[in-house]
Amino acid sequence: MIDVLNKINSAVWGTPTLLLIFFTGVIFSIRTKFFQMRFFVPALKAFFKKTPAKDGKQMTAFQSASTALSATMGTGNIIGVAGAVALGGPGAVFWMWVSAAVCMIIKFAEIALSVRYRERTSDGTYVGGAMYYIKNALPKIFMPLSYVFCICGVAAAFGVGNMTQVNTMSNSTLSLVKTITAVNPQYEFFIKISVGVFCAICSIVVLKNDGNIGSFCEKIFPVMTVLYIGITLIAITVNYKNIPATISQIFIGAFNPKSVTGGAIGSAFVGVRFGMSRGVFSNEAGLGTAPIAYACGSGDEISLGLMGIVEVFIDTVVVCTLTAFTILCVGDITYGIDSAANITLNALTKVFGKSINFIFCPIVCFFAFSSTIGWGLYGIKFISFLFGNNAKNIFLCLFVSAMIPSALFCADTVWVIAEIFNGLMILPNITSLLLLNDEVTQITHIKNCRLNSNGS
Repeated sequence: MIDVLNKINSAVWGTPTLLLIFFTGVIFSIRTKFFQMRFFVPALKAFFKKTPAKDGKQMTAFQSASTALSATMGTGNIIGVAGAVALGGPGAVFWMWVSAAVCMIIKFAEIALSVRYRERTSDGTYVGGAMYYIKNALPKIFMPLSYVFCICGVAAAFGVGNMTQVNTMSNSTLSLVKTITAVNPQYEFFIKISVGVFCAICSIVVLKNDGNIGSFCEKIFPVMTVLYIGITLIAITVNYKNIPATISQIFIGAFNPKSVTGGAIGSAFVGVRFGMSRGVFSNEAGLGTAPIAYACGSGDEISLGLMGIVEVFIDTVVVCTLTAFTILCVGDITYGIDSAANITLNALTKVFGKSINFIFCPIVCFFAFSSTIGWGLYGIKFISFLFGNNAKNIFLCLFVSAMIPSALFCADTVWVIAEIFNGLMILPNITSLLLLNDEVTQITHIKNCRLNSNGS
């Protein structure tokens, strides 16, 4: 069974899907004259500009961006990148950067369309996302795509956004406890189940309404990101002599991995595949998930779309790159073997010693829990679109209930199935984006006109 699922997963996240995302990004880049590059500085200003919400029913723009980043910056930024380097060689980092360059404009397009076609509910909140621009911007014949998108999204919320994240938290907590004291095997169960119960209680409190989610993510995202950036920068600085060699390995390995990995990875295509796929999987551009968070925010399609460009930059170019540089500068890696779960921690342990567990494990837990909260929001919006607002309470009960058993085990089968549904979200979303590419070009033209009228 697992072998069949792995083959399906490889097909879903295989070359055709990656090429579809890549060429969509290239088409949008050309049509908008590389908007994501020309307006990167204004995007930075929009991201860090504190603007209040127009009313109490909306998140602020920064809260929306923090929620989206909290969902995307899960354990994939730590573990996923390590796996990409181990299986794809240092050159995978280069292709991760390439994916970020084209994914920035895809993320802008998703968010801009989501905000343009969002709806206001009876309780005064905004809802949006890929399902809404499929519903409101495309002919009715495409309406089934919105249902397929939401069904796959609900499944992915339980898998990638819940079960795997909570399991990561329970294992990290147990690892930290073992660092402090010897743990009797019979007590491991109680430690893990306690993590699951704690996550469930916290999730109920945070996920009760959009305002709680935005407020939580606004506070937790900067702290966990700055903390992780800080320890990785220290690790890289301590090994600063290896930085030139690391940069050389990345660029040489992108086209000739055999010369860098000693033959363990002989094909440049492997580096392309792992770099591109882990980059896309990390920043979620093309999945249509982040626009759900931005649609809840206060702002127009242009300002919120610009924030999405910075979101991809922070997630992939900054955080993922720092993880890769930490691993490569320390130099403790065996190519061709997927031991991603230990690679980053082993590298940091070489620099800081075992005491790094007291910082690293809480960071992993923060990344995982914030990802769970972000995906919880997405799941609520998916289920509400399918069955109405009354269904969201049922979803929330099931979502938090799944956390308790997830803390004890996370079967490989569940993870693979979740990845498949996650990948299946790409097809309806990218299809709708390509059909609406004229509107995306029009939106970027409006931005050009605004800046020109201001004399900028």
